[in-house]
Amino acid sequence: MTVPAYLHIVQYCAFVIAIIANSLLLHLIRMRAGLSFGRYRVLMISFSIYAIVYANIEIFTLPVMYMQGAGMIFYVDSVLKNHQDIGLLIAVSYCGCLAFCISMLATHFIFRYIAVCRQHHIHIFNGYKVYLLLIPPFVLFLIWAGAMFVCYRPNEVKRDFYRKVIADLYEEDIDQVAFIAPLYYTHQNDGSVLYRISDLVGCLLSCGILGACFTTCSICAYKTYNKLHDSSLQMSKRTRSLSKQLFWTLGLQTLLPFITQYIPVGLVFLLPLFEIQVGKYINFVGVCCSLYPALDPFIAIFIIDRFRNYLFRRERISEVKISQIPTYTSYGDASVA
Repeated sequence: MTVPAYLHIVQYCAFVIAIIANSLLLHLIRMRAGLSFGRYRVLMISFSIYAIVYANIEIFTLPVMYMQGAGMIFYVDSVLKNHQDIGLLIAVSYCGCLAFCISMLATHFIFRYIAVCRQHHIHIFNGYKVYLLLIPPFVLFLIWAGAMFVCYRPNEVKRDFYRKVIADLYEEDIDQVAFIAPLYYTHQNDGSVLYRISDLVGCLLSCGILGACFTTCSICAYKTYNKLHDSSLQMSKRTRSLSKQLFWTLGLQTLLPFITQYIPVGLVFLLPLFEIQVGKYINFVGVCCSLYPALDPFIAIFIIDRFRNYLFRRERISEVKISQIPTYTSYGDASVA
């Protein structure tokens, strides 16, 4: 038995769709994200660029997985499969992208929270200061990728543990392919359990990053939602409408990776702790993760009316001109959007 055919078919199709859809979104941002979007345009552009980069990293990884006992192996099945050093780097980069994505969403929610709930502080994102929001995602990317490299890198214990199943199931020589593998504990001949501390630390760190970022998203989303529905908020009708569209876009863009990435990846980390046997069906996690960059841009394209109307040619010329006029709050600050 070899790698399931559906796995690489979905990965390649998702890659093509991701490149086309995110390129289209970048074009729409350029054409229709006028001054009323403020510095939030930078975050939207950076997120689309990230999705394109992620799709490329995934196609250079083509992850294939198997869950056995108290561990899970993930090996590279792309052209880099037999280049163990480069393959290992691309594998940990692929994992690090998960941290980058959730932390980027957290920074988006922080921006929306300040823009809507703390309008008098929106000036802190003026000019090049908005790019400082990209620092935390890069830092968490390096932390997560570094943790995968240090805690889950190949060693003889893991090679021996997975050697037979990888040869029988995927017809691969584990000594030749690039892989990473958490192995939380092993059962000794005398019946005792040997815990592998470094692997458990990697699991704890990864779950901690996911939990912290998701908590940040939830708190900022709750407060922003309440503020947008507060009738005392001094904001023009058009600006309020745009802010609600951006809020719901961001909300769905958070829900999508939560379903396609973080629940599946969380299960990858947690199920081996209880030795739940999933086997080759863990590859559905790879399928879900590949769908994320392909589906994500469609949320913004179809929820933000400026993008949707421009795409389907349903706007009048006068509307195009009006959209380029900046919208200001009663505080005289830059656009809240």
